[in-house]
Amino acid sequence: MPREASARQGFRGLAVVSLLLVLAGVIGYFVVVFRFAAWLPSVRNDAVPNWILVALGLGLAILAIRRAPTARTPKVLLGVDVVLAVLFAAMLYVIPVVPAATGPALGASAPDFALLDQSGNTVRLSDLRGAPVLLVFYRGHW
Repeated sequence: MPREASARQGFRGLAVVSLLLVLAGVIGYFVVVFRFAAWLPSVRNDAVPNWILVALGLGLAILAIRRAPTARTPKVLLGVDVVLAVLFAAMLYVIPVVPAATGPALGASAPDFALLDQSGNTVRLSDLRGAPVLLVFYRGHW
């Protein structure tokens, strides 16, 4: 009986390690993005190393359940792991999706507008018809 108890304890430990791996994958993504995104801009869009940690964590939780099918702790921690993975996926791929915006058709003339130039004079786009014009839209810092 003591051997069976120590085996269950080992599988509980395996399940806890699985939770730690999932947490490391999720939290590690945000740490890397907030600390190193300026130097590594692709990190924000490519969370592959983080997903590998999450997948390893889920795999360990499943292994813990297979080795100790009657234990509740691995099942509960697998549930927590799955919820964290789904929330992580939602934060990365569902929430930041920008809805499609309508705009003028490609090749259509730009609508007329008026802006102030560097001297404070009003300039209309219609005043520049027939001359080459370069429109630059600066979105700002994001």
